Amino acid sequence: MLSKIQYLVEGHFQRAAGAFNKTGFTPNSVTSIGFLLTLAASLLYSSGLGTVWLVWGTVLALLIGAYFDAIDGAMARRYHQTSKMGGILDSVLDRVGEITLYAGLFAGGLVPGWLSLWTLSASLMVSYVRARVDVEGVKLKGVGLAERPERLLILMIATIFAAFNSLSLELGAGLVALLSTVTIVERLYRTRVELSGSG
Repeated sequence: MLSKIQYLVEGHFQRAAGAFNKTGFTPNSVTSIGFLLTLAASLLYSSGLGTVWLVWGTVLALLIGAYFDAIDGAMARRYHQTSKMGGILDSVLDRVGEITLYAGLFAGGLVPGWLSLWTLSASLMVSYVRARVDVEGVKLKGVGLAERPERLLILMIATIFAAFNSLSLELGAGLVALLSTVTIVERLYRTRVELSGSG
């Protein structure tokens, strides 16, 4: 959903890509730093977020990690550094990052196991459906309520409220799980319509 309004901030990301390029960063190095920040957030989740400082540290790691994840694509496009391996690395680290986040929530006792598993499974399936359907020539970018940016945004907001209410992360994870499940159904329906029309 947020990808539909990406053009509104594309100018900023292009300028930021220029600044990163001047300092010697490459798209792959930016991708890797974003992943490491996500990994740091997952480790903070696994600690149980016992203090307000840990909560805000987690939010900051998620926010900066997401920012780096947006910059790598802008850099690759602007400086013609796109590659199949770069795209694969970006996709794989995005998925591994999500796995570590929901595993961290469970390990820290912040989310029950069944909910962590549902949230993780639904999130991964949203991405899988898009990748699988893309092979059939159907483009699903922007289709659904819970693409990766929306999932991270919900998780960040829930983490902020965790400083005041310990149940907020359960509610956030539940919302991600529910919206991701709806997105899977919506994408399958859109695929059926597209493939029926092309047949």
